[in-house]
Amino acid sequence: MEEPMAFTSLRGSDRCPADDSLKKYEQSVKLSGIKRDIEELCEAVPQLVNVFKIKDKIGEGTFSSVYLATAQLQEGHEEKIALKHLIPTSHPMRIAAELQCLTVAGGQDNVMGLKYCFRKNDHVVIAMPYLEHESFLDILNSLSFQEVREYMYNLFVALKRIHQFGIVHRDVKPSNFLYNRRLKKYALVDFGLAQGTRDTKIELLKFVQSEAQQEDCSRNKYHGVVGHKGLLSRPAPKTVDQQCTPKTSVKRSYTQVHIKQGKDGKERSVGLSVQRSVFGERNFNIHSSISHESPAEKVSNAAS
Repeated sequence: MEEPMAFTSLRGSDRCPADDSLKKYEQSVKLSGIKRDIEELCEAVPQLVNVFKIKDKIGEGTFSSVYLATAQLQEGHEEKIALKHLIPTSHPMRIAAELQCLTVAGGQDNVMGLKYCFRKNDHVVIAMPYLEHESFLDILNSLSFQEVREYMYNLFVALKRIHQFGIVHRDVKPSNFLYNRRLKKYALVDFGLAQGTRDTKIELLKFVQSEAQQEDCSRNKYHGVVGHKGLLSRPAPKTVDQQCTPKTSVKRSYTQVHIKQGKDGKERSVGLSVQRSVFGERNFNIHSSISHESPAEKVSNAAS
């Protein structure tokens, strides 16, 4: 007596045809979602289309998404580029500070460098060299003791580099320290949460840090006291006020960051001058200038 066809099919294969169909459907949904995200990015920052061919979406986080693209160089060959699209709600000074970290400290000693930056309205895209890398979770169990030593050594090289400039990364984790196992290359990335030390050489980190201190002082100036009649508020001790430096006493020296505006050709100044092109040599100009605008005018101009 012959066995039912369905029983024979299940015995001969570990997977059910329905499982394959489900996986194909999930893959199709994922690809369509990536395609839609790429289209929306090109609509938000149309000048990208003139320079890059965006191939894939390779990462997504709370504050940004990362895409793989290629750029046609003058020599005739293509170069892989990582495009980091920052969420539109990111603070302009945070963006400018991240750009300055990449420009000043990046490009050597296992610290990611900067290629270029594009801006249209409230959308900012940072173009960086692409480093093909392994997922740390995929290789964790296969790492030898010697390989772990090399990994940690190169991480410390990167941290020493940024600490020389007074940069505190504040988000060091495997997904932010890229590792190419075959080429033995490393790259510390994502300075979106970075802060500066007291003697930092990153001028915009001084501004970000002073603003954060002012916000902390404002929150601590009045604190609640819970009693039998409910929540009462009273002034905080004087020691808190003494620790809060007046806003007018903060020295705010700026360097200029010229970010491409779009078809009208206008530029906005928010920090350090980045003129590093994806074409040809990696030269760029940095010039410092003292801003005579008021703090409110600076933040307004940076956000416009």
